[in-house]
Amino acid sequence: MPTELLLIFSGIVAGSIDSIAGGGGLITLPTLSTLLEPGPHAIGTNKIVGTMGALIAFLVYLKKQPLNLKKGLSFILSVGAGSLLGSLCSPLIPKVYFRYFLIAACPLVLFVLWNKQMFVQEIKDHVKKKLSSLIAAGTLVGFYDGFFGPGGGTFMLLGLLWGVRLPLFEALLLSKLANTLSAGVSLISYGVQGFVHVRYGVIMALGMTAGSFMGARLASNRAEKVVRPVLVLVVCLLMAVQLREVINSH
Repeated sequence: MPTELLLIFSGIVAGSIDSIAGGGGLITLPTLSTLLEPGPHAIGTNKIVGTMGALIAFLVYLKKQPLNLKKGLSFILSVGAGSLLGSLCSPLIPKVYFRYFLIAACPLVLFVLWNKQMFVQEIKDHVKKKLSSLIAAGTLVGFYDGFFGPGGGTFMLLGLLWGVRLPLFEALLLSKLANTLSAGVSLISYGVQGFVHVRYGVIMALGMTAGSFMGARLASNRAEKVVRPVLVLVVCLLMAVQLREVINSH
């Protein structure tokens, strides 16, 4: 399959899945890792896709929910700072380790996404945690998003629900803002370091945008039940490609 078609197809699949069940980054990053190479080149290019996806989602939620920046501002700013730090640390790691990281991290992120309802629910006690805890949590989540990425938006949502103690829809809106900031900051950082392949990223982002609109039309409980197994299957196939590369390298 020509590279451009693979990018568009992967973007459409990722966008459709992401809009229904989440986890699109688990498809886009391994795909880019196969086309480019694991590590900062794939992660940096994937930030184009992540920034566009998070921004579109934020604007959609903004139409339904007024923005109250005050409540989660310290957490969101910490996410941005952590993302910058993660994007600066990522190029320091030998590229070969990112294959291992993909193979190890993807199942863990899949578990969280598959069982998201167990984690994502209204918090009855809305007493905020200490500011130092919020900053630490935001920095840690941001670092992960800047360093690697898939599932970062879900972890931001959990941080706002459990840490900031926001109602669910407010947390969803602010998590998309935090995700947009994180992806945008790390995109600039990776770009300055020369790790962003703009053409690949834009083509995949266009495919993902189309997929998101398709997924939004299909969104239902039945669609989610179908999409989750598909997500697992696709991610397992992409991980198998990485595993094969690891075996061939030895």
